[in-house]
Amino acid sequence: MSQRAVEGGRPIFIHGILPRSGTNFLWDLLLLHPDCARPVEPVREDLFLDHSDHLVAFAAAVRAAWDPSWGDFGGELPVRLQSALGNGLLSFLTVDPGRRLVAKNPSVCHLERFFDFFPTAHLLVLVRDGRSVTQSCMDTFGWSFERSARAWAAAADEIQRFRATHARRSDQWQLVRYEDLLDDLENRLRSILQLVDLDAGSYDMEAARSLPVRGSSVFFGQGRSSVNWDPVEKNGAFAPKERWRSWPGHRLDRFEWIAADQLRAFGYETSLLPRRRRTAVKHVLLDAGWTARQKAGIVRSHVGAPLRPLRRHLGLLR
Repeated sequence: MSQRAVEGGRPIFIHGILPRSGTNFLWDLLLLHPDCARPVEPVREDLFLDHSDHLVAFAAAVRAAWDPSWGDFGGELPVRLQSALGNGLLSFLTVDPGRRLVAKNPSVCHLERFFDFFPTAHLLVLVRDGRSVTQSCMDTFGWSFERSARAWAAAADEIQRFRATHARRSDQWQLVRYEDLLDDLENRLRSILQLVDLDAGSYDMEAARSLPVRGSSVFFGQGRSSVNWDPVEKNGAFAPKERWRSWPGHRLDRFEWIAADQLRAFGYETSLLPRRRRTAVKHVLLDAGWTARQKAGIVRSHVGAPLRPLRRHLGLLR
């Protein structure tokens, strides 16, 4: 595929704040448009940015190897190099150059590099209430509450940094709240279609309204007892915004200690009640415990690998 074909396709990327944030839902909605196409099978999530350190290092190494005696490279050539790498990645993903590629990623890791590699692409950054994401990650992956909450807060900070840096690119990217898609589907979709230059008149809104559920952490469908990706028809039991509402007070308080600022940054409601000093001390101690566990884990990872052959020889590894 030529560079012209890749750029002419204006790909659309969906980056979700974390897994369980609704990227499949938004992806399925966009793929209802006749001008949109999915990536090459069986790639479901490209995860290019997550693993882009090697590409950044490659581009930097190549630039450093260019001989200054050849001339003035300026700032444009290194930028073009990263963009060309991005075009190669798009060429790999694209199977129908006549339609718009729609790719998805349940991650915002290295989001700041997005336009370095894909300068002409459209980007939808999908966020979901961190309490819902936390509960879903606990249910689906067995993550601890602390890990889930902190991962959401860190990803929210990543999005906020991107938001500040790329405020002037409002014609290329948009922040989308999962809850707004649920509450006001038609208007939110029209806004998204306008941003990504897709004809709203060609879109099947009725199909969007009746889109089945896929991958829910609790709404499995009849005869199912775990997360699956088969389509399940929605009914009154599907309530994805309510799963954290039954949390005990101490859990709600803990989440807000970790991520209240991030919740408010995305327009989610939080408690405005003052926190008692005794409760604050408890949170500080919990923070210290988390930090200590993280440091211990890093030490184990560095020490464990070199000692693995010896442990295996001694029969200490299963």
